[in-house]
Amino acid sequence: MNFNDMQALSFEIKNLHDKVEIYSKNKDYVYTDVYKSWIVEYNHLLDKYNALANLNITHMSFNTHDLSSTQKTVRNTTIEFFLNNLSNLIRKLESDIEANRLKMAEKKIAPHQMRKCFKLDISGCPINPQYQRNKIFIAMPFSAEYLDSYNYGIVPALNALGYEHYKADNEITNKDIMCKICQQIQACKMAIINISGLNPNVMLEQGLVYGLGKPVIIIKDKFYLVQPYLLCHIKFHLPIIKWKKLYASSFRRCQAPLHNSNIMIHKQYLRSCNIYYCLSSPNINNSTYSQIICPIKICIS
Repeated sequence: MNFNDMQALSFEIKNLHDKVEIYSKNKDYVYTDVYKSWIVEYNHLLDKYNALANLNITHMSFNTHDLSSTQKTVRNTTIEFFLNNLSNLIRKLESDIEANRLKMAEKKIAPHQMRKCFKLDISGCPINPQYQRNKIFIAMPFSAEYLDSYNYGIVPALNALGYEHYKADNEITNKDIMCKICQQIQACKMAIINISGLNPNVMLEQGLVYGLGKPVIIIKDKFYLVQPYLLCHIKFHLPIIKWKKLYASSFRRCQAPLHNSNIMIHKQYLRSCNIYYCLSSPNINNSTYSQIICPIKICIS
């Protein structure tokens, strides 16, 4: 169906409906010749709709029982029936137009992008972020207590594998914070999410990532108990790795179970660290999981 032709046809049918309704309200009688002209116009518009929708809806016909006893005017019930037919055709056409509009919008929206902007309430994302297959989105609370795990656990592993990573508070811009985060979530290949503390912002980011069907790695502090019903059923991977006291000058060559296994990772941790992580990949294949999780485990072992 041609979208513009359907909109133009809808306008014509509404005009006919309004014309019939106004005429019948302002006149005491609707004469036969007038009613016949309406039927001709209706059938002409119906032909257009049948051609656009590839349908074969039957024409409306003129019958003597539609007339009054004088045979010069049309019964009121006949006019009501005619208006009802017009209204039904308008509703059907508007439904087709909306379905066609959604189909056109769906074709234009890339699979990695939002179907609808929940801030502007419009179809698709107006920013139109491009997919970056080498980018990892990192969601965690904006708190100093998680910086060591980020700086010395996640970042070295991703850097060693050649992944770019994005964490919202690392970028200072005047852009709306929600739009900035949503844009990066749409652009990323996958996400690493720290659910410790069930920070509401992090939970929203996790929902957006899942909603877009992107792979997710969930991490958390060992001492944080996951209580919400839905989250507590997520399977976290063991063993649980404890951070150890090491010195800034300490280096070790790590053999990760990867194709490019020789990864040099800087081992630098604080004496006071006592953080545990559980690692999860609810919708990540084994290959991707090993490429990201194993280096993180090595980095904090």
